[in-house]
Parts: sequence; C-alpha cells; structure tokens
Amino acid sequence: MWLMVTEEKDGEIRVGVLGVYKVKGNDQEEDVVFLVDESNRMVLPIWIGEPEAMSIQLALQGVKPQRPITHDLIANMLEELGYEMDKVKIDGLIKSVFTATIYLKQLKSDRVVKIDARPSDSIAIALRTGCQIYVDRSLGGQMIPKDRLKLPEELSAEKDEDEYSDDEEINSPYGP
Repeated sequence: MWLMVTEEKDGEIRVGVLGVYKVKGNDQEEDVVFLVDESNRMVLPIWIGEPEAMSIQLALQGVKPQRPITHDLIANMLEELGYEMDKVKIDGLIKSVFTATIYLKQLKSDRVVKIDARPSDSIAIALRTGCQIYVDRSLGGQMIPKDRLKLPEELSAEKDEDEYSDDEEINSPYGP
C-alpha cells in the first residue's frame, strides 16, 4: 500500500494507489484500481481493463518483467528522449468514463507538455517513473469513504483459517 501526506494545490488532491482488485459486477468480474487520498479516508474506484490491472499490479509489487511491457517501454522512451513525468492528473468524467492527463517535462527546456490519456495507463506509467498522481477536486463526489470498502485481505482476516476455502469468491470490495 502506498500512502502519503495530505496535499491539495490548484484544486488537486494527491493520491496513492491502494490496490487493484477484482469486483463482481454485471455477472462478471471486473478489475478496479482504488486510488486513496493522502488522509487515507477517501477512495476513488476506477474500472480498468485486465492488461492494465496486471501492469499496475506488477509495478505495485516491484516486479520487473524479463523484457519491457508496454508501460515499461513508454517510461524508457521518455527517459531516452529527455522527458520526465511531471505528474498525472485524473481530471474528468465523461459519460461514466474517467479521463486523465499526463504532464511531461522536457528536461532541456523545462517545457511542460500535456498528453491526453486513460487513467489506467497513466497510473501504470506513474508507478514506474515515481511521479505523483492527482485527482481533480471536482471528482471528489465520485470518491467513497475507505471505511465502506471491504477489501479481500480484510475479509479473509475476519475468518478463521479453518473456515476459509481457497475457492471462495469475493463478490465485491464494498461492504454489505
């Protein structure tokens, strides 16, 4: 888990990645990345694709594949071309789809370039480059209290080891 001190500037909330989880929805499991605010009280759930979920999980675990996967490749290209990730901002919600912007800084000139991106790709690259992730203050209404989440670790901790079976499914990280 990755937490930080509360910081808000220019209508942005600094967040960390709480984790990637499978959530049961619409009769199938879907991947969700949870971004947690710096106070560790509010969480923004963002539904993402399976490849992006795997990429984020690899970065969270510090696993380096033998050959670069797409997000590693992008991070390597930025470095070789003389750019660094300045920040990532989850900045909008259009028809139930979150939007994000990657802010790149050209090292020679300090010029900042903004790139439209999917939040999942932005988060995966940010984790590899160590840049900060922010959520626009206007998305605060999409955040939910962390204490309403029922994450798989918490569910298994509530059970005795004798009661837990490996094939038991967690339907949702949200409480009852």
